[in-house]
Amino acid sequence: MGISWVIILLFWISFFWAYLRIAPVKQPSVGPYLPVSVIISCKNGSSTILKTVEAVLAQDYQNFELIVIDDFSTDNTFALLSDIKNPLFNLLTATQDVAGKKAALTQAIHASKNDILLFTDADCIPTSKQWIKSMVHSLQENESTEVVLGYGPMFKKPTCLNIFARYETWLTAVQYFSYALLGIPYMGVGRNLLYKKSVFFKAKGFENHAHIASGDDDLLISAMANQSNIAINIDLNAFVYSEAKGNVVAYLSQKTRHITTSVRYKNIHQFLLAIFAVSQVSFYGIIIIALVLGQLASKTALMIIILKWILQFALHFGWMKRLKSKDLAFYFPVLDIIIPIYYTFLTLGSVFKKKNAW
Repeated sequence: MGISWVIILLFWISFFWAYLRIAPVKQPSVGPYLPVSVIISCKNGSSTILKTVEAVLAQDYQNFELIVIDDFSTDNTFALLSDIKNPLFNLLTATQDVAGKKAALTQAIHASKNDILLFTDADCIPTSKQWIKSMVHSLQENESTEVVLGYGPMFKKPTCLNIFARYETWLTAVQYFSYALLGIPYMGVGRNLLYKKSVFFKAKGFENHAHIASGDDDLLISAMANQSNIAINIDLNAFVYSEAKGNVVAYLSQKTRHITTSVRYKNIHQFLLAIFAVSQVSFYGIIIIALVLGQLASKTALMIIILKWILQFALHFGWMKRLKSKDLAFYFPVLDIIIPIYYTFLTLGSVFKKKNAW
């Protein structure tokens, strides 16, 4: 238990150190407007895609195109998109019917006119009309930057699953932002991600993991990014919101698909992510076992847990403020207990998932 507690504390100290390295958010300058291709891969997105397209086309940016590629939808997605008449809009149809988005994204990237590529999903809404401008500004701040990681929070709803989904999204973002700031980037999220076409092709795109349905963001970032060519963007104007899954089964299924790619991460990232999860699980697991065996008094256990919460909360509250998630602080003790349970179910689910085809 003591070792787990120390490991958890060390992780949060490192995340706090990364937080201290965040540069102040600067407002993007007016022009010049570098040409940008915004790309969305869409499959059966008829309920959300029009709102997403409308939000992108309404961006306050003077030099961009929007490419939506319909990836073999079986609903009326293509018909809805075909009715859009806008010179900035380009509708494509995927030519390879395979699992995942990689084939469709690769086709869209080849068809794009510009070197700067900005990605989101068919169910996402930028929080402001400054999204493109802010993400490009992050690219321009350093001439060596080729990859920009944006933030993709969940819409807030008054449900327990939504609270947990927003917390897990926040916690994951803290990790990938922190590792990027510390010079060991490993992932981003496809709903808010910018990179140059040139670095995509330099990394051979999705070629090394094309047979895996997932990994179009994390495995790609791991291949493309390094300590000198990556930047993060946590400007509120550049947040891109999406809906969390509406039920536990769908949510866990989605997260299980994501975790199955982690076995292909670099060794250092696999080690750090595994140790982080194991320390969370073992901390509470050892306390429970010690209580059951009578080797730890309940008051002592409670004091240990409260001390963990105080120190951890002090170290991560800054991230909550910067990522506009302060409301989650109220639920923190409960969420901190649920996270190890979630990690356990996710690991078991991923083991089962590997035995089945996508």
